[in-house]
Amino acid sequence: MSGAGGEGGSRYVRPVTLRAFLDDGGDLRSFGLVESLVEAIVVARRLLPDETNRRQARRNRLFVDRWFDRHGDEPAVSATQELLTFALWKAECLEDPVLADRFEAALPPEILSRGLRLVEDLRHVHPLAIDEDLVRWTCRACGEVFESAPAVVVTNTGDELGYDDDLAYCLGCLTIATAALETVSGIDRFSRSFEDEGLALGAPTRAAAADDDVDLDLAGLERELLDADAVRSEAERLSAALEASRRRTEALSARRAALIRRLESEGPSGD
Repeated sequence: MSGAGGEGGSRYVRPVTLRAFLDDGGDLRSFGLVESLVEAIVVARRLLPDETNRRQARRNRLFVDRWFDRHGDEPAVSATQELLTFALWKAECLEDPVLADRFEAALPPEILSRGLRLVEDLRHVHPLAIDEDLVRWTCRACGEVFESAPAVVVTNTGDELGYDDDLAYCLGCLTIATAALETVSGIDRFSRSFEDEGLALGAPTRAAAADDDVDLDLAGLERELLDADAVRSEAERLSAALEASRRRTEALSARRAALIRRLESEGPSGD
């Protein structure tokens, strides 16, 4: 599609900006990847942290710039040209909420509706849901009573289990459970606000490079790990990370035991 940076001859052409496309009266229906773009923007700006979206925007812009630096003089492929437009427009919308609002307003109603429905489906993954209106509720894990909260995780299995209400869990208990699950699973998905980068199971330098380098040199990584000193260093780092994970698991287990003792000392809470 020429208006969105489609093939403009035998070579790749830089996509026009989304703002310029809309100012020129462009119809988003003419963009072949519009459905994917809706998912990337409508879902991300509602469900992902701002910092995550900003990082994704940077990576998409980097992808476009590097593509033209490396392949701009090659014969154009229509599907790749559309992908470049997709990457640029996604970056623009994740950087600029006003432009993202304008993008959504320009969408055909049925396409926007599907995107918003996907957001709701992701917020209410069976059997869990996010309740934003719950008042005077008790966390089923720690027993603490809350007058209200911005949002709380609930299950829809309360009736099946013999409870009067759906089961509700506070953010503190969910954080503890998530930490324990991730530790046992051997994965590192904590944000830097919860976990020091030095405890990550992946090498910090490689993790940082992955954010900024779309074309990670896997062959170079393999060559690096063939070096005996590099292997020894990596083994020592992993040993330290495993030891830190073990200590964290012990701390979580102690916290869980304390919560159980608290529930037992308080007796039944009306279940």
